[in-house]
Amino acid sequence: GILFDCLSSKKILGASIILCVLGTIFFAISQGLFLASLGRMLIGFGSAFAFVAVLYIGSQWFHHKYFALMAGIATLVSSIGAIGGAIPLAYMVREIGWRHSLLLLSAVGIILAILVFALLEDKYEKEKFRRSQLTSIFKGLIITLKKKQTWAFIIFAFAIWSPITGFASLWGVPFLKKAYSISTARAAFCCSIIWVGVAIGSPLFAWLSERVKSRTLPLRGGALLGVNCSIIVIYFHTEKYALHLVLFGFGVAAGGQSLIFAAINDVTDEALVGSAFGILNMAVVASGFIFQPFIGILLHYRHPVTNSAIAVDYTSSEYTWALAVMPLIFVVSFIVSMFFIKETYSSGSK
Repeated sequence: GILFDCLSSKKILGASIILCVLGTIFFAISQGLFLASLGRMLIGFGSAFAFVAVLYIGSQWFHHKYFALMAGIATLVSSIGAIGGAIPLAYMVREIGWRHSLLLLSAVGIILAILVFALLEDKYEKEKFRRSQLTSIFKGLIITLKKKQTWAFIIFAFAIWSPITGFASLWGVPFLKKAYSISTARAAFCCSIIWVGVAIGSPLFAWLSERVKSRTLPLRGGALLGVNCSIIVIYFHTEKYALHLVLFGFGVAAGGQSLIFAAINDVTDEALVGSAFGILNMAVVASGFIFQPFIGILLHYRHPVTNSAIAVDYTSSEYTWALAVMPLIFVVSFIVSMFFIKETYSSGSK
């Protein structure tokens, strides 16, 4: 985020894509742990710029009233990427192998980098980078972080997205297999429905926000929807189509995270907006490496393992006990949106 505030978006985004391409190639040709790990690190570092880049460039080129929709569409496209990284990629790996599949994806990345360098432009020409400029941005960032409202945004973003990283991305498949007695393929399909909900819910929240002229009301509604859907999934073993509907609602609820970026954009100075997006995106990403192992720790507490070499087969009740944190974290997001996040729509409509 700080780099976008200081340097050309074209150079940063193009360089980040090249890092992803290099990382993908290294991983595809790796024969040992070192090169594979280096490749994964480069992929992670390069892809970290993607969502912030879309938001920053969108805030430059589009009217302020369309920013929430831009954030929603960005989340929609990223959700399509998450879905595409499952079934279509699995089919391609089966047909041509995982190494050739990754090399093919790296070729797509090269084309994308060329398009970025050829077509992308900054709306405002930025001066040559100076150290004093970075110092000024850091000072402004510290001021931003001292505001209670900023921390309310951060906590909400973390809380509303944690169930997605904890359930849809990791623990959902084994839980659904055990609790609903379904196959791995069927459980994976059910989790992909969550991503469909995120894809549709993100622009839907943006539309609702403009419709009711409020940021906080849709945020509260999404959090309440998440509480109800997570409770039904965990504690009420519904029939097939009802489960699909509830999981879809689960994803729609988490789609509210895109609207929190619009809220912070409403109250952040234009010179610091990239840094603000970066901080908020960090909270979203942090939910993954905090919430996923946290659920694992709860499972381990409920079912202690003395021999790590033996695969643990947790029971349905043990999963239910550990995943009880999902509705609780949704409750946290509702409390924050209800009592700590102030309405920002009016300031955003100036």
